[in-house]
Amino acid sequence: MAVTRRASADTVETAVRGLSVFSGLTDEQVEELCRMANCHDYPRGNIVHYAGDPGGPVYMVLAGKVKISLASEDAREVVVDIVRPGGFFGLVAALDDGDQPADAITVEESTLARFRGPLFLQWIRKNGLADVVLGELAGRVRMAYQRIGEHALLGVKDRLWSTLLEIADSEGELEEGEIVFLRPTHRELAHRIGSSREVVTRLLKELLVSELLESEGRVIRVSESALVLRED
Repeated sequence: MAVTRRASADTVETAVRGLSVFSGLTDEQVEELCRMANCHDYPRGNIVHYAGDPGGPVYMVLAGKVKISLASEDAREVVVDIVRPGGFFGLVAALDDGDQPADAITVEESTLARFRGPLFLQWIRKNGLADVVLGELAGRVRMAYQRIGEHALLGVKDRLWSTLLEIADSEGELEEGEIVFLRPTHRELAHRIGSSREVVTRLLKELLVSELLESEGRVIRVSESALVLRED
């Protein structure tokens, strides 16, 4: 596991205070949480842990993104979730004292806070934050169910369209009735939908021809109404 420099204490505290999940913490609680954290900057493509690794640590994303994925023996990969700043991973293994259920890999340069699982769980209970963290875990599980359903029930083109709308919803900015966002690479999209780069390239061209989206290089535009229809 390649790790770059250790993040400074000030960086950790600033990041924690900026997370909505911990917005109600007192100064004392923030300082205690920061003392518990072992925080580092990670390069893009860093494997934080593999499926089957011993559980225990809980990670919080302070900056960047981490993909939670499953891989087959023939190197096919399905991305179950993307954890963004303020999100956690490693909670399942910490809660049931089992192995890690999936791989965790940084999608871009990221800053992660690593906590000893038992100490972190003790801290959230002591500070009345169990509902917050369990809500975060429930969100991760709900997203996993959605991903599994998409892979089992939807065709590749529909999975790609659904993934693009998800990215637009979570990362896009509204500009004159359109959602604008930066598209992941074709290879990254292929990993997320369980397909190949060549198939993604072809399907993106089909979506452009159908006028469901507009593209200027990797900048994608979709109508705001598309997100409303997705929610319905």
